[in-house]
Amino acid sequence: MPSDFNQQIIQEFRANRGKVGGPFEGARLLLLTTTGARTGVRHVTPLACLPDGGRTLVIASAGGAPANPAWYHNLLANPRVTVEDGQRTYEAEAAVLEGEERDLLFARAAEADPGWSAYQARAGRVIPVIALTPLDAPHPVNLTHIPATAEESSAVLAEMGAMRTHRPRLPADADLTPVLPDTGGVAGSWVTAPHHPAAETGVTIYVHGGGFQFTDPELEQIMAYRLSRVTGRPVLRVDYRLAPAHRYPAALDDVVAVYRSLLDQNVPASRIILSGESAGGTLVLSALLVLKEAGVPLPHAALAISPQTDLTLSSPSIEANDGEDVVSRAVLDHVATQYLAGARPDQAPQSPLHGRLDGLPPLLLAVGSKEVLLDDARRFAEAVSAAGGTVSLDVYEGMPHAFHATVLSDRPLPVATTLLHRVAEWIGETRQRPTEGPDSALPTGD
Repeated sequence: MPSDFNQQIIQEFRANRGKVGGPFEGARLLLLTTTGARTGVRHVTPLACLPDGGRTLVIASAGGAPANPAWYHNLLANPRVTVEDGQRTYEAEAAVLEGEERDLLFARAAEADPGWSAYQARAGRVIPVIALTPLDAPHPVNLTHIPATAEESSAVLAEMGAMRTHRPRLPADADLTPVLPDTGGVAGSWVTAPHHPAAETGVTIYVHGGGFQFTDPELEQIMAYRLSRVTGRPVLRVDYRLAPAHRYPAALDDVVAVYRSLLDQNVPASRIILSGESAGGTLVLSALLVLKEAGVPLPHAALAISPQTDLTLSSPSIEANDGEDVVSRAVLDHVATQYLAGARPDQAPQSPLHGRLDGLPPLLLAVGSKEVLLDDARRFAEAVSAAGGTVSLDVYEGMPHAFHATVLSDRPLPVATTLLHRVAEWIGETRQRPTEGPDSALPTGD
């Protein structure tokens, strides 16, 4: 691109916090500052980029030209670079990727945008892929491995199967009385365990799983009851619209509308917890990005169990755990196709990993080590950490997708008890003493 055109993009990028118009409207860009290999002069170049866990990838395509671009030669000579992503500026170490790692990541980029393949076809060289790793120390991921024996793993699978024929029942002391009158025009139901009045505790929003396509209100009410006990507040189960009849962004819009409705009814954001499982976990993380972009106050904390964070299906565990999990790559591909309905899988908020992850509330992610979505959770946790966020990642050894469903049982297995204990412990760590003032009491509704 001509230097004057580059300069126009740079100015627009900086003026609009990373957003530009024209031919690059909606594209994910960064500004890369390198040091001239011969002159020592600093040069700023706008580049397309791809997130990859706690690092960012750039591709030295030069529009398919036969020679590598000048910025690439500069970082070979001095791999210490400066990155501007529209939200922050940081120092990074550039590393040229080689072999299988390079090929896999270039293929991922080309799948999302065929233009990369066209550049490679006419370049007459192997186009380099470069990883930019921040040098500033991020908040570390609070990683906890939850051990389990082979017998415990087998018991979880047996319990999950048994629930198909012997369905657990909602405890008799569950209170289904509506706590607040409005849910933003979205269907939903309230479930409260005993001794947790809304005026003292706040609200937990629960977004169910089911591949964006299915719902089981009876079992979801039990999950809401368990969440009410461990979070210490009433739970609003969101009955969001389902694919394929209602595709992206219908479900996401519903979750956001429910959250906004609580704020409109004077529930402080600081007393709201967002929680979700599987597809619901994806929707929770997506909703955080939508709310942040809109300048809406974010919830106190968010819980996502086994979320899918990258709908490009690029996480290594999707291949490594295929056949080990109750969910397969084929299932994920079907789910993404039904949900997205043509929306790009490499963009946020539909794929939360591809969003700007700074400024999020404290997060707890839980996932089984045998899940195909293991690395979706891991990569997202690392990316939030790299963006300066506070995130805990619990990995339950030997557990498949939906292992958390065992908390529904009348006699929960040890892994279910551990999960509930971990959530309660995490809530205790994040809870702050309510401040006195206008928001110190919540309406109870009629």
